[in-house]
Amino acid sequence: MGTVLFLLVAVFGGLYVYTLWFGSQTEARFPPLGEFVEVEGTKLHYVDKGQGVPIVLVHGASGNLRDFATSILDDIARTHRVIAFDRPGHGWSERGPLEDVHDPAVQARLVNGALEKLGVGEHVILGHSWGGAVVMAYALNHPDDLIGLIPMSGATYPWQGGVAWYHGIVQTPVVGGFFLRTLMVPAGQQLKEPGVVGNFYPDVAPDNYSENIGLDLLFRPGNFRNNSVDVSNLKSALARQSERYSEVKVPTIIVHGGGDRSVGFGIHSEPLHDAIDGSELIRLRGTGHMPHYARPDIVLDAIDRLARGDAPQAGLRIVEEGQALAQVQ
Repeated sequence: MGTVLFLLVAVFGGLYVYTLWFGSQTEARFPPLGEFVEVEGTKLHYVDKGQGVPIVLVHGASGNLRDFATSILDDIARTHRVIAFDRPGHGWSERGPLEDVHDPAVQARLVNGALEKLGVGEHVILGHSWGGAVVMAYALNHPDDLIGLIPMSGATYPWQGGVAWYHGIVQTPVVGGFFLRTLMVPAGQQLKEPGVVGNFYPDVAPDNYSENIGLDLLFRPGNFRNNSVDVSNLKSALARQSERYSEVKVPTIIVHGGGDRSVGFGIHSEPLHDAIDGSELIRLRGTGHMPHYARPDIVLDAIDRLARGDAPQAGLRIVEEGQALAQVQ
């Protein structure tokens, strides 16, 4: 019995030390790309680049602003000012003191406060996946300087079913802390690439995607727990805020892959389009959850049109797989 206990202590002690080492090495490999601004006691990490009409980018679950930095950020910055945030508790942003920071409306409020501190006036905002919930809350509660709204593969409505099993485990007292500080890193290393494949399907992820976006930042214990709390509370938050979507009067272009297996087109973007009068819904046939990688031309065109003040082309537009932007009616 004593030998078994000794071996267990040695194994899990080693895993604990490995987790500490992994966290420090990961932070050294993926340092902050930008600056910090403090809002309501929370330091938010952001990248601010380019000149012109400001375009604000909000990333999804399990991610950070590098997901935009390795895809469309530089393209946007050629003609516009682009500001990308790490959401609270993700990437290099602090979680902060607010108890309800898992609510998309609170995260939207923090983004709005940051933009005010940065002196940003009229702007377009784009949110991907979980970030779609944030930008919808933003449009509802902070519309004054908002001239364009782009929910991209956005999680905007409650769905049937729950969330992955591990989100519950990491929030369980004692057990969650043990799991995060011993087993999460090795488990995450085994699961991350299949997760990337599934997120992109039916598209193919770019080479070295996980490395390029600093995906390992997610597996730091605090970051992973924050992500789980966000994901676990999203459904109830969407049940509340989705009742108000008809109040949105901001010009809106909704972009969503028809083959998205992570955030279903029919569950989220179709009813959102129905709720927002005059909105444009772009369905990318044969595209998955990552349009900013698979069809950046379509995403950039939507940004450009709203930044120019063009009215959305109200209704559904279907973009066929491989169809050039010039051919889209």
